[in-house]
Amino acid sequence: MSFLKKLFSFKNHRGDSNSSDPFLRFLKSVLGYTPQNVEVFKEAFTHRSAQKKDENGNSINFERLEFLGDALLGASAAMHLYYKAPGQQEGYLTKMRSKIVSRKQLNAVSKQLGLLDYLDPMNNHNNLGEDVNGDMLEALVGAIYVDGGIDAVQKFIQVKIIDPYADLDRLEHTITSHKSLILEWSQKTRNTIRFNTFEEQNAEDLQVFVSVIRLNDKVISKGRGTSKKKAEESAAKRAYYSLQKKIEKV
Repeated sequence: MSFLKKLFSFKNHRGDSNSSDPFLRFLKSVLGYTPQNVEVFKEAFTHRSAQKKDENGNSINFERLEFLGDALLGASAAMHLYYKAPGQQEGYLTKMRSKIVSRKQLNAVSKQLGLLDYLDPMNNHNNLGEDVNGDMLEALVGAIYVDGGIDAVQKFIQVKIIDPYADLDRLEHTITSHKSLILEWSQKTRNTIRFNTFEEQNAEDLQVFVSVIRLNDKVISKGRGTSKKKAEESAAKRAYYSLQKKIEKV
């Protein structure tokens, strides 16, 4: 066999080997291109609880990429809104940007892409909370930037997030934070809203928080969650529905 034939055969063999890697196949299907730096994507799918370290003892997890991805998502959403809504001012643009990149929205996109199926470690997903989905999506966006540059990451954000979910008419009627909504209402109407949030004592080895909302010192709702933020949002959602008619009049 000639040298060129051997080389061609070797390249084909490597391609077959790579194509048989489930993680690489998954990345290709999600990204729409073949990644050059698979290691950075492995980092993007590694949670801190995996306790991985490099040869220098530095932790390997997706948190740095998550930080980068968060900034890229915010910038992409801002650019989209700047051109999509030329007649709107800063307040409107800020509100719409927060809705496009809200934790709820990013969690939903991540679930649709199936990112959690490839998270390392694989055995404690239930203990990580709902928001790990959005964290992974942000880390993936950061990894795409490191691997493919600004064009690749902007294309991914446009196709996977902005085109399907950034419809302004729909977003205007979407509530991303019931807590913010009722606090804004209370300020406009000079009512007093107070949150009392504390950890609930239970026999199981689970961390659960309870939030009690008082309107002018009267209890109007309660909520529970695995974090203070989730408990307060749960209570705020119940408070919103009890106050909905009053809120909509303002």
